[in-house]
Amino acid sequence: MKHETFWQADTVEQRRLGMAECGWCGVSEGWMLRHLGDVHWRLIAEAMGQQAAVFTDADGAPVYAAFCAISERLLRPALARPGALLTIGSRLRRLTATRLISLHDLAIDGHAFAEIILVTAFVRHGAAGGNAHIIRVQPCGRLDLPPLEAGADRGFVAEAGLLYHDLPASSAAVALSTDVTPCPTTDFNAAGLLYCANYPGLADRAEWALYPDLARSPLTSRKIVYLGNVDPGDPVTATLYRARQPDRGHCLILASGPRIIARIVTEKRD
Repeated sequence: MKHETFWQADTVEQRRLGMAECGWCGVSEGWMLRHLGDVHWRLIAEAMGQQAAVFTDADGAPVYAAFCAISERLLRPALARPGALLTIGSRLRRLTATRLISLHDLAIDGHAFAEIILVTAFVRHGAAGGNAHIIRVQPCGRLDLPPLEAGADRGFVAEAGLLYHDLPASSAAVALSTDVTPCPTTDFNAAGLLYCANYPGLADRAEWALYPDLARSPLTSRKIVYLGNVDPGDPVTATLYRARQPDRGHCLILASGPRIIARIVTEKRD
């Protein structure tokens, strides 16, 4: 691990991996995204001079830093195992006037393990209610953050911009669909939203239903853009696009009826 990576971090933490942090194929992706999302929120609170990561708008309505896009790059998936020492260096920057970006460099036992990027925007429920009517809003308070350094996102912001509009072109792809309707008691968070960290779990359910051989492979890369949310009980369908020639990568769309709520690009290792 290059030590200068951690010198640039706003915060560095260490923890011993256990059953909560590890899964069947290494690190628990759900735990990792939930934890880093929490770090992201804490850094926002610190930048606003707050002790608690609780935000409101001018009317007192709850405001949340919701994921717009995430990038996961696992360099050595096999390093994650119970008992290993995980080091996380994180920093938060301003991407635009309305979006924030955090960059997280993870090392296990001194070796580079993963690079994670989270992009968020502040949102709240609209007057109409329901998770299909989320609107962007700025929280009360002054947010003192430097802009993102040139090249620090490793090109992900541009990739996410393309993914917002469509999946990568693949004329030779086979498309299969399956139901992945989320469970209200396990997939939704305290804000009543389908938790952004659980979207990858819906993608994994689609893999197991459609391509069990692919689902057994360890994750090496995942990119997600979030385009919407759903209410508990709303049906969600996953459509998985995979090249006709066998490979370890695929693209996937999560949709609730006619509404696309996410586009996901996943790569796995043999």
